[in-house]
Amino acid sequence: MFRYRRLFPRSYRPCLHSSFLRIATEQRMGKVKAQTQMQPQTKHDGKRNQNQSQAQPQAQQQRNERSAGGMRHYSSYLQVLALDIDHTSPSVLLFFNNERYLFNAGEGIQRLFREHKIKINQINSYFITRVSTETLGGMPGMALSVTPTDARGLLGNQAACTVKGPPGIASYVAAFRGYINYENTVAVEEFEHSTSEPVLKTDLVSITPILVHVAAWKTQTAAIADGDGDGDGPAAKRQRTEAADKTPAQVAEQDVQGRQRPADLSEPDVAVYAIQMAGRPGKFMPQRALELGVPQGKLFGELQRGLSVTTQSGRVVTPDDVMEPAMPGPSILLLDTPSLDSLRAVAADERVRRFMDEAVTSGGGDAAAAAANRVCVVVHLIPAALVANEGAMAEWRALMGPTWRHVVVSSGPHQPSSIRRATAFQAKLHALDPTCFPLFALENAAAPPSLPEAELEAAAVASREAALKEAAAMTSRGGGKRTGGSREKAGAAATAAAAADPEIAEPPADGKGKQGQAPVRVVQQLPPVLPLEPGSQIRVISAVRFNLVPLNRQGLEYTDVFKYDSSSKILEDVRSNPAYAPILAAAAKVRMPTTTLLETASQLTVEEGAPERGWDSGKANGVKAEAMGLKAAGGSDSDGGRGTPSAEAVAGAAEARPATPPDQPIPAPLTSGDRRLAELTFLGTASSQPSKYRNVSGCYVDLFEAGGLLVDCGEDAMGQLKRRFGNADAEHRLLNQLTCVWVSHMHADHHGGLYRLLEWRARRGAAPLLVIGPYQLFNVLMRYSAVVPIQFIFLPNAALSNGGIEGNGQLPAVVTAAYEGAKERLGLAALKPFPVDHIKDAHGLVLEGRAGWRLVFSGDTRPCQKTVDAARGATLLVHEATFEENMQAEARAKRHSTTAEAVGVGEKAGVYRTVLTHFSTRYPTLPELDLSRHPRVAVAMDLMSINLADLPWLPRLVRPMGMLFKQLEAEKVSGGDDDDE
Repeated sequence: MFRYRRLFPRSYRPCLHSSFLRIATEQRMGKVKAQTQMQPQTKHDGKRNQNQSQAQPQAQQQRNERSAGGMRHYSSYLQVLALDIDHTSPSVLLFFNNERYLFNAGEGIQRLFREHKIKINQINSYFITRVSTETLGGMPGMALSVTPTDARGLLGNQAACTVKGPPGIASYVAAFRGYINYENTVAVEEFEHSTSEPVLKTDLVSITPILVHVAAWKTQTAAIADGDGDGDGPAAKRQRTEAADKTPAQVAEQDVQGRQRPADLSEPDVAVYAIQMAGRPGKFMPQRALELGVPQGKLFGELQRGLSVTTQSGRVVTPDDVMEPAMPGPSILLLDTPSLDSLRAVAADERVRRFMDEAVTSGGGDAAAAAANRVCVVVHLIPAALVANEGAMAEWRALMGPTWRHVVVSSGPHQPSSIRRATAFQAKLHALDPTCFPLFALENAAAPPSLPEAELEAAAVASREAALKEAAAMTSRGGGKRTGGSREKAGAAATAAAAADPEIAEPPADGKGKQGQAPVRVVQQLPPVLPLEPGSQIRVISAVRFNLVPLNRQGLEYTDVFKYDSSSKILEDVRSNPAYAPILAAAAKVRMPTTTLLETASQLTVEEGAPERGWDSGKANGVKAEAMGLKAAGGSDSDGGRGTPSAEAVAGAAEARPATPPDQPIPAPLTSGDRRLAELTFLGTASSQPSKYRNVSGCYVDLFEAGGLLVDCGEDAMGQLKRRFGNADAEHRLLNQLTCVWVSHMHADHHGGLYRLLEWRARRGAAPLLVIGPYQLFNVLMRYSAVVPIQFIFLPNAALSNGGIEGNGQLPAVVTAAYEGAKERLGLAALKPFPVDHIKDAHGLVLEGRAGWRLVFSGDTRPCQKTVDAARGATLLVHEATFEENMQAEARAKRHSTTAEAVGVGEKAGVYRTVLTHFSTRYPTLPELDLSRHPRVAVAMDLMSINLADLPWLPRLVRPMGMLFKQLEAEKVSGGDDDDE
């Protein structure tokens, strides 16, 4: 008999004292990492400074003094990265030439980085505004993507990244340690409530957190309103800390194997980040230097580098004599206010107000001068509903004053599609079959957000005019003969002008100009920017940059914003493009009954074989072969990939095969054509990491009136559901119809989206959700529940696979009741995991409806007898097929299956249909497949819906899908597209 107590080893103690040790260790790691990263640069700078000091002690002292003043030449911008789903936080990237910092890492951020070709491994540190799955749901995936993993799918023993955040961030990171962070590879720096010092300070930027206690402010405000004095702070966070101090046995006794009591729904503390960037030296005034007796040449350069020089007359000229006043560095206030209470709490915080005032006045002079000299930007992460509260937003802008510029960003379907390639791809698949490939339901697919085209065109015109004026000014100042830096500078100006207007100049073939002229270098004209005036507010779309430095590039840049056609426009283009005609013709025959296909082939051969009718025997033979299952996809080289075998092959097959196609009889539950038995929607079909066309593992099984369940729940599973069904429908399914989540094993790509789902449900008052998975998942869930409000009832896979739940006296009654209740509600005769050959405690799943159908999910596995036994006679087997057929060695090493092995499991088990999924991201669309000899096999794509009623003809869809993929590859090659992963 299965012993329940073995699931919770006594060695596991998520105690408070161990949490302190963990935090201290991680903080030390973070400091060591920071010192290690800085040492090489420090040594280099020290050696250089020592040499220069020996040669010019006074010059070096002046350099050091100027460096201490924080003056730097650099470029920098902020880039907002918002997803098209509203349950995850936007992110903000702070970019410098050699430094990158990311604020918040919600679900889907890893895939968005890939879409924009931003290198994840260049992020120096992550800054988190609040401890929530909304802001941290994508952090495990980001960490996994930058460090090679071992055979268990865990990070190697090296620091992958540094995460900084408010209290609780270390415990959150510790929660995912068991499945990605085994060797403490994510360094954590947790700042305290009273922190007033920067948590990051480099030559270019200083970042200081201001921790705002939203719940305490709310309690205090209510107490003052009631006349009860200052009030006490909330006890909810203490309750969560106490929960972390309990052993699993104590928690199981109190919570009955899960979190069922009301979760702590108080608002978490919010970290506002005050960011001060280095100032910039003033502009050098050469005419003033000449007037003071400084000759043009080397001494000009010394002055620009911050050194004083002595003229031939003995006069000492300082940089201040010949430089315009230094420009103070930009000031940025980054705040995340998920509610009106949090906005008001931030507005009431004295430290926030102090930073706002100091940022404006530190430049000196009156307010008007400060506004002209300072760049003060508020980056406001805020829900769309709160943006619509014009009164609250107006109050906030009034508080900030006229100097601050407001950049407002919120996630949601008003944003461009976060997966634009997959959005366009889905529209083309929709042309093949609208039932299996419905168009994305979010409005950004039907109507992509528009850009301010008129303003951008006007800015481009102004940029060209400025380039022309600068080129003319350079030429007039340079006179005839130019040398050194003046020649280079004039050449650059001429080049910029030439790029702005082709009529100005064209560089000669040898790259050299005419005698007496500066050489012209070929450069690309910089994209236009739109100014953002002080005191104004703009709601930006994802990927917009706010250029901070240099000053002449300051403003909003839209270069990286996704531009794509609407789904209807893509459909129209596909249907009108002659290159797609054979593909659409093949797709049109997919749903024909088998007898109709055979009759059509015979009629074509006899009646329509004449050349003037546009048909030939090869096409007729192709239809007949497809009906017989001879050619399910692709085609031979001899027929150009059309899938049309020779007449001899068809005749031979007809003699060798019975009159009926080589297929099993349609299972009895499917003969009625009832479309409300079950439908599978694949939320992710990639292995390990997301790609441009595929998300990580997940499948929603819709049982219609009976409800639904999730089979694996990879990161962004909720987002995929919203793209498939739309916001309202998806939320209804997740809150009211979702009965159970089953997790196959502990690799992060199979359960990374579970924690966001559980917190999202808890904050909306949903009942605890039944979670069935590996026993290690319980430990992870309990650790998460100590820092974020989640509710669940947990049932180990092993409790069901080791003989079944019946008669298992070790299970608490509430768990047994939840399991039996889920089966009853879902109308299932069986909901049973079975062990497979992958990592420890990996399982597959059998679902059996009372109507007689059976669905089997292999999970991740090598081909094994246990899967064959579980799938015996099943209606549908969903089997992983990570690698193509010629990669068996790698498949064995990673405990996965090849496509041929997956097909073989289905054939051995005698299943009616097999669907392949879980493809390696090395294959943009599909691995190499030849399913011509396997007419019962189909292939899954992201957001593909497979209704059981469609299983009889589903494999015939593989051929037009293969033709479409080849067409897309041809378009990519002909168009010179370098859009690789």
